[in-house]
Amino acid sequence: MLDVDLAILLTKVRKHSMALVGPSAAELFDSVPASDLQRAMSDTCKQWNRDADWEGDEITVLLALARIWFTASTGKIVSKDLAASWAMERLPEAHRHVMNHALHSYLRGTGDASVFVSAELAETIHFCKQEITLELKKRVET
Repeated sequence: MLDVDLAILLTKVRKHSMALVGPSAAELFDSVPASDLQRAMSDTCKQWNRDADWEGDEITVLLALARIWFTASTGKIVSKDLAASWAMERLPEAHRHVMNHALHSYLRGTGDASVFVSAELAETIHFCKQEITLELKKRVET
């Protein structure tokens, strides 16, 4: 089964895991080429194009986009809450409340997406995807 997230997950494991027994993940797994990580981020974003693609998973999608945007911009991988906070500082005012709700739902463990207005949610998702695409394009050009 093809898993578009594998390059992202391996990069995260190599950087942030702690071995309880045996060698570290950085010793067990080869590093992921930057081009593979960029392709994985791009492919992950391509999954979310219309309401049906994120229906029932709105909060997870928003937080994933925040993390991908952060990684595409900085080359680092951080937690969902740090990425969402970072993204809110860069989102236009009209989109901040959408990401803020996703962040606070995640932190409270409520997962309540019923407050999202469909058009606002879609606009926020598409804005994040656009920013990610621009960041990934910059990385390819450099």
